[in-house]
Amino acid sequence: MAHWTDGLLAGKRIIVTGAAHGLGRAIAVACVKAGGQVLFTARDKAALGDALDESKPAAKQALTQIADLTRPDDVDGIYHAAVKAFGGVDVLINNAGVSNDSLRDDYWTNPVRFWETDADTYRRFYEINVQAPIRLTLLATPEMRARQWGRIMTTTTSLNTMITGGMGPYGSSKAAIEAFTSIAAADLADSGVTANVIAPGGPADTRMIIADIPRADLIPADCLADPAVWLSSPLSDGVTARRFLGAKWDRALPPEKAAEAAGAPIAWTGFGTQSYAPKGNARVQ
Repeated sequence: MAHWTDGLLAGKRIIVTGAAHGLGRAIAVACVKAGGQVLFTARDKAALGDALDESKPAAKQALTQIADLTRPDDVDGIYHAAVKAFGGVDVLINNAGVSNDSLRDDYWTNPVRFWETDADTYRRFYEINVQAPIRLTLLATPEMRARQWGRIMTTTTSLNTMITGGMGPYGSSKAAIEAFTSIAAADLADSGVTANVIAPGGPADTRMIIADIPRADLIPADCLADPAVWLSSPLSDGVTARRFLGAKWDRALPPEKAAEAAGAPIAWTGFGTQSYAPKGNARVQ
């Protein structure tokens, strides 16, 4: 029986960062199965190979690129590898990230207060969660604008997580990249290039959640697969400055209905109206 994703991404050239495990792996595999040409990138060579095997790509449909997102040359190498292999990039999915699980195992019940994290750790979080996605976006945007079609997608987190105690480097870095994605969407308005955010909508069944929570109670790791495929396709033309929660995406619905139910304005649309704006300056909010 045909599925709505079958062949939907044929001809689309896609980068997925953090594609070795969890959310990114499910997204990358789904994009291949939908017909896209996909560059799987992460640090874990063996796991990348397993993800590639899982996707069962056709010849020259997918490849892997080892990259450390704290190294600018590696970040640049991701984009250039995709261009070399596929001839360009239509879709950039900035999924890779570092979370509090890298700080200590019991962070869920024993929060890491902001003063317990040194400046170098903050820098590492921002390099991976903010600087690398921005760098890739800067590389990919010119060709997307010239083509008048493109997709920029970023995996962030629940809005409350961004401001919750104990989430210093993680929450603040995810807030920063969501703000950047909102700005990108505004700057790219009417260009044919869209910028959106995707997030699980709660704790997902990935390596980042190591708390004593039954895995069955977690959001499935493939919760963002269908939203990412839909956003990567012409079905989402004109959809920009939105955030989509995997936990709210109902696979029993047609994709446009599922997107309507799972979507909301990207943060923090509308909050700026609380600020003073000088007369005649509509840009200041």
